Amino acid sequence: MSEPASDTAIEITPKTQTSSVRVPRIVAEINRVASRVRDRNKKEEEDNDDAEVLENDTPTPSQKPVDIKIIRENTHYRGKKRLNILLAFLLVLISVLLLAVCVFLARIDENIRSGGGTNIQSLASPQPPPSSPPPSTVITPSSIASIEHKAVVWNDGSNGLGNFKTAAENEGVSTTDMEACTTTATSTYFKDLTGPVKKCLMELLMSTLAKDNWALTMAHAHALSSARLTGFIDNAYYFTRTNYTTPTMAVSTVSAPSASVSMEHKAVIWRLVADFKTSAENEGVSTTDMDACITSNHEHWYGISSLDQKCLVELLLGTLEKENWTLTTTHAFGFNSEGNAYHFTRPVQTS
Repeated sequence: MSEPASDTAIEITPKTQTSSVRVPRIVAEINRVASRVRDRNKKEEEDNDDAEVLENDTPTPSQKPVDIKIIRENTHYRGKKRLNILLAFLLVLISVLLLAVCVFLARIDENIRSGGGTNIQSLASPQPPPSSPPPSTVITPSSIASIEHKAVVWNDGSNGLGNFKTAAENEGVSTTDMEACTTTATSTYFKDLTGPVKKCLMELLMSTLAKDNWALTMAHAHALSSARLTGFIDNAYYFTRTNYTTPTMAVSTVSAPSASVSMEHKAVIWRLVADFKTSAENEGVSTTDMDACITSNHEHWYGISSLDQKCLVELLLGTLEKENWTLTTTHAFGFNSEGNAYHFTRPVQTS
């Protein structure tokens, strides 16, 4: 049998040198990996510790993210508070406006129920006092106005009273009323009648004509030139009234006013100074004041001085003016101012 080959023996022999070199390397690699693992684990633990500190610890004022967060929270709170105040103010304003509208509507409803209509101005300011009612006749641009005249004339002759009665009766004056005025008459001469009788007759004439809107404008005396009638005059009272005519194409309906105005008449008539004092005293003139005006003892009115006449007449006019009487005209019956007449008017409102 042959001996084994030398190559086989050589291959079986372990290589101690190669294994001794690789083991340190492997160990070193393992240690290096283990060190990396330990470093990584240590780093993770440190990161976890830092995270716990950030979550549990109170942030310091120096940390910028926390400061920014606080500022944002405060700004948001102030804006929300202002918004709430604005909303509350708007709600109060709307409530006040609704209340004012309700009161306004209630006032209008009350005014309508009371028959006053929807007068908005009456809710804002009080109504002015009612003025005098308008005249019954309304003048429109298409109306035409014309003036009508009337004269009542009578002769103061031997039957002067009868002449006046005839003239007055023609104007609608009641004969019965005139008879009542002349029950105390002692003369047929109009100029010789006493002041109260003349006053009663003249007021009857003027009041009767006033019912037809006639207004006295002038009284005049015409002297008679006949020798037989010397000392007598024709007495004339002149009246006017305005008539309004409206063309057919411009006819308009005019509602009648609730109240109308009529004219009231007054006559103060006298012949002697004593007659004037009696008539003026009946109208409220002071007797003491009249005595202070008279400086002479003449019986007839034309016999006293013009200053005395001026003083007495001004007393009469001033007294009647206090009761809204206005002098319209004056008249003299007979020569030498033996009969004087002052006529007054004032408006009277009737419903």
